[in-house]
Amino acid sequence: MSIEIKQLQIKSSVVQRCADGSGEDGDASEQTQSMKEEILAECKSLILDVLSELQER
Repeated sequence: MSIEIKQLQIKSSVVQRCADGSGEDGDASEQTQSMKEEILAECKSLILDVLSELQER
């Protein structure tokens, strides 16, 4: 049985919680943004790999 995906949409939420509620907001938001970008880049890479494998078949 084959499955065809015409549209794939990935939504993610990254939440960082501090145990004591302290910390600098600027650093935390920069780290969160960096982590989000890294996760999205990895997802894009995995999807491109799967698509290229499918085209080879």
